Amino acid sequence: MARELLQGEKGSVNVEGMIDIREMTVGIVDDIETMCKSIRGMLKVLGYGRTYLYAHNGSEALKMLRDHSVDLLIMDWNMPVMSGLEALYRIREEETTRDLPVIMVTAEANREMVAEAAESDIDAYLLKPLTVKSLGDKIFSVVQKVNDPPLMFVHLKKARAHKEEGNTSLALTEIKAALKADPSSSKPLREMGILYFETGNLENAEKWLRKASAMNKYDVVACHYLGELYLTTNHIDRAVKYFDKAMQISPRHVGRGIHFGKTLLQKGLQTRAGKVFEKAIDLSRGNTALMEEVAVFCMENGAHALAVHWFESVLKKQPTRVDLLLHIGVIFEKTDDPMKAIDTFSRILKTDPDHQEALLHLAKNYVAVDQVLRAEKMVKRVLDLDAENPDARELMRRLI
Repeated sequence: MARELLQGEKGSVNVEGMIDIREMTVGIVDDIETMCKSIRGMLKVLGYGRTYLYAHNGSEALKMLRDHSVDLLIMDWNMPVMSGLEALYRIREEETTRDLPVIMVTAEANREMVAEAAESDIDAYLLKPLTVKSLGDKIFSVVQKVNDPPLMFVHLKKARAHKEEGNTSLALTEIKAALKADPSSSKPLREMGILYFETGNLENAEKWLRKASAMNKYDVVACHYLGELYLTTNHIDRAVKYFDKAMQISPRHVGRGIHFGKTLLQKGLQTRAGKVFEKAIDLSRGNTALMEEVAVFCMENGAHALAVHWFESVLKKQPTRVDLLLHIGVIFEKTDDPMKAIDTFSRILKTDPDHQEALLHLAKNYVAVDQVLRAEKMVKRVLDLDAENPDARELMRRLI
């Protein structure tokens, strides 16, 4: 398509679904206000766009898209509150914005970005520092692709529509046409595998997903679905291999790795689950919230040793968290290890000497090891704090 056709004449009526490069509304998202103004200035020099909207993090960008019709989004990769990458996932999940062309601005292109392009359909990257030429060339290329999309994308879009309507046969026909249109892309192979997976044809799903993974070693989606497939067929070693590969390619798949670990745990495979949790949390760079999530899940599912391990890991970073010590103490109490329980509840009293729940648990565990006088002392401390405490009164009656 010629540049003149892309740009159009000012005031011209745009064909539905087409972008008039001169009249378009551009969303500019960057946490640095001067960067937003710089991009706007470059766009004005280029003559690209008529209306410019601004946001300074991913959350603001999502609100912008809810409130306004935007033709093109130029968004920074790393921002506070919500990153550009997280915002992009949300954009692709919404039917009204999933086909919005997005250009990501980043200081460094790396393997993770290649993987995210495969998963989230990032339309293009721009490396800092930006220039008028690099910005103009990239926008022209992206708009041209929207206005005159490659045949493969046309077929895949039709396949998606058929799949959403429940017409698997037509979806499959369109995916095959997409593969024929561009046999060098892993995307039609992956979409074929996903369609077969979702319809329960696991043999064909495995074949096509493995082809996609072999063609593009960064196709993180194919790796994830292969992990799910092998988990479904109870080939745990293969599932571990592909979930691990997905996490290595893209840290975003840490969450899916955690889900995999939880599934293994529910299957009774605690050792394997523990290794998956270790790998995922290591890749998350020791995310404390993730550690706590895993610890609580392990506790709730009877994996006591794993739960204690992760609660203690959180405590190393947040040593004043008496609620976590309480969880650990209760675990030791439930597993008939009163001495460790006593040690743990005593740790709570060093931080909060009047913690009534810890005092009562200490009393119960002192009883378990025949240290009745110490138990009475703990109960009396609770009653001094709250003379009407029903648990303390009941325990005192039993001790007397």
